[in-house]
Amino acid sequence: MAAHPGKRWRPIALVLGALVVLGLVAAAFLFPWFLKRYIERNSESWIDRRITIGSIVLNPFTGVYAVHDLVCFEPRNDQVFVSFSKLGIKGSVLDGLLNERWSFRDAELRDPYVHIVHIQDRFNFSDLLELGGSGETADVAEDGSSGVSFVVEGIIVTGGRMDYFADLLHEPLRIIDVEASCTRITSDDSRMDFRLGMGLPNGTRLEAEFMIDTDQERYGVDARLRDLDLGISLPYLQDFFAAGALDGRLDLDLAVQQSYVDSGDVHVSAALDLRGLKLVDDRSDHLLSVGRLQARLDTLVGSRFDLGAVLVDGLDTRFTLMADGTDNWTRLLQLVPDSAAGAESMVLDASESNYLVLLADYVSYLGRTVTSGDYAADSILVRDGRLLFEDHTMPRSFRYDLSGIELRARRFNAQSPTAPVTAKAILNGVGSVTARADFDPQDLRNVDLDLVVDSLIMAHLDPYVQWYAAHPALEGMVRYEGKTSIRDGKIDSRNALTIDHLRFGKKHGLHAEDIYVLPLRLAAGLLKDTKGLIRLDVPVKGDLRDPRFRVWPIVWQVLKNLVLKAVAAPAKLIAGLFEGADEKDLEWVRFMELQVHPEQEQVRVLGSLARALHAKPDLRVDLVPLVDSLAEAGELALFHSKVKYLFPGPGPLSGSDSARAMDMAAMDSAFVQWMDRQLPGTADRPMVQRSMQLLGATETWRRWEELELTRREHTMQLLLDAGIEKGRIRYRAGSPAEVAALRGAPGYRFVYAVEDDP
Repeated sequence: MAAHPGKRWRPIALVLGALVVLGLVAAAFLFPWFLKRYIERNSESWIDRRITIGSIVLNPFTGVYAVHDLVCFEPRNDQVFVSFSKLGIKGSVLDGLLNERWSFRDAELRDPYVHIVHIQDRFNFSDLLELGGSGETADVAEDGSSGVSFVVEGIIVTGGRMDYFADLLHEPLRIIDVEASCTRITSDDSRMDFRLGMGLPNGTRLEAEFMIDTDQERYGVDARLRDLDLGISLPYLQDFFAAGALDGRLDLDLAVQQSYVDSGDVHVSAALDLRGLKLVDDRSDHLLSVGRLQARLDTLVGSRFDLGAVLVDGLDTRFTLMADGTDNWTRLLQLVPDSAAGAESMVLDASESNYLVLLADYVSYLGRTVTSGDYAADSILVRDGRLLFEDHTMPRSFRYDLSGIELRARRFNAQSPTAPVTAKAILNGVGSVTARADFDPQDLRNVDLDLVVDSLIMAHLDPYVQWYAAHPALEGMVRYEGKTSIRDGKIDSRNALTIDHLRFGKKHGLHAEDIYVLPLRLAAGLLKDTKGLIRLDVPVKGDLRDPRFRVWPIVWQVLKNLVLKAVAAPAKLIAGLFEGADEKDLEWVRFMELQVHPEQEQVRVLGSLARALHAKPDLRVDLVPLVDSLAEAGELALFHSKVKYLFPGPGPLSGSDSARAMDMAAMDSAFVQWMDRQLPGTADRPMVQRSMQLLGATETWRRWEELELTRREHTMQLLLDAGIEKGRIRYRAGSPAEVAALRGAPGYRFVYAVEDDP
């Protein structure tokens, strides 16, 4: 009986099955070994890089595919280019081939490392990108997809590291602890979500989530940077600013959603937290520190901005003018001649690729964009600020401390009627400054500013006053109130100054060479009112767009003119203190010839002078004689000739006798005849000269000096009786300019000065 066909083929099937199994086993265990050897042997000829592999796993039974301990070296040296301890995935290749749907899971890249070198426009992997470029592209379906159905679930990267060397970097960038994951990537869904974390050796950590949606053509980033050490930015800062050290820590949260085909379709929110910022110069001197800076950009949609709360706490900065005219900030700028504008024009010596330069450009762009678009700003608070200002350009260094600086701005937007900002500070530990500025949200260059400075101590400004005004500032407290409006570049400013008990020291010669030395001591004494206050109004108007317009020269000219007018016409200024006063009464006093006792008119004038000195306690008065001494001496001799003619006998004169002698005419015929007998042969001379000859020149001048001294004593006594201290009244000879136009009748010109002027 013949064997059944099925039984005859069964041994063959078993043998074939065994061979298939053996083949699969060989493929699973032997082929990876041969593949490993083949790759290691040929890698340098393929990519000019040596590759070593620990092991390869290709197991179709378990669906495990992995490469272990791969190391790829740089061309012709032992520097590692790429390495990892494991690259693996699980899945069924057979299912993918049969069903045309590739399904994988547990994709893992463990301990990856990459070494990147970037010199100019070449990378250390540029040659790999250029290998075998055929220019052909993969086939895609009409809907834009590749036409391959796949799903990968559970993708992770752990323990990653990267070293990045570039000619643009001052130091290599080392990234450690790279962790990444993606739950699912599939051809059925255009959206992919990733998580990424990485760190720096200094403790900085970045955590982020990424989203890419190819259908919506959008991407999203939600990143959190923690504890960034700002010290790593010092080399980049030193490209254009010779700082000595930079410290501080930074946290940054950033969320972005944007279309990658429409850059205007963007949604951004960000939060910044800066702590312990410290910047010193190349001499380790303090430049800037910030205790804390917090800011938040809540939303940014196209051209609409919403700036959240901003806090700057403990801002402390120092600005110093050096002895050579530079300052402690600009001297640190790394400047080189601008080849385009000529050697006289200087520009920063920093590459445009420096990330701080790029950041500054972006911040500038963002500021212009914000103010020109639709925006809203929440509260802004600067508190506990300090500015230390020093000036070493003068023989005596100047130091001024603005502390307790506080600035506040409440919420406003582009449609608000105003954007109000208030500020205050302490001036050198004593005074205060407060300000309120109302900005136009549509154009922040339009502003109304109210500024009040109180208890500004003049002595604190003494180095400036001595150098630029040639007088030390001994006393004085200033209050300033100003209201300024700027519209379309035009300024209208009203400024009121009140100075309490201002007093300057004596003028000295150690001052700036090109200054106009004003008589400040006298001006201060004259400008004070009865309460010791000086009140000044200084208006300023002009077009700020006019390059010839300068505010401070206008202010200086107003003050200069005020001082000069006060000194040139002190009587006019003082007369304004008294209702109905005549400025002439405060300029001079006149006597009749031979009059020594002040009478009603002189008493009235000298009384006005006494009131003026009481009102101006810093002033003294010099009484400059105006008398024509020769003329009055002649009249005195003539009077004695009349007395001798009328009363030839001995004995004192009565008042009526003196009056009779004064009233008698000099050309009385009997008197003339008497003189002819006394001085024969002198009839052709004036009666005054004949009288001086009769009395004798020496005796004439002795008696006139006695008369003048008596007149001075009576004048002085009247002022002393009015309560004026003797030290505030002085007789002195006048200069030709002081008396030339006034010399004549006896009297005194009032020349005002400060008490201790020589």
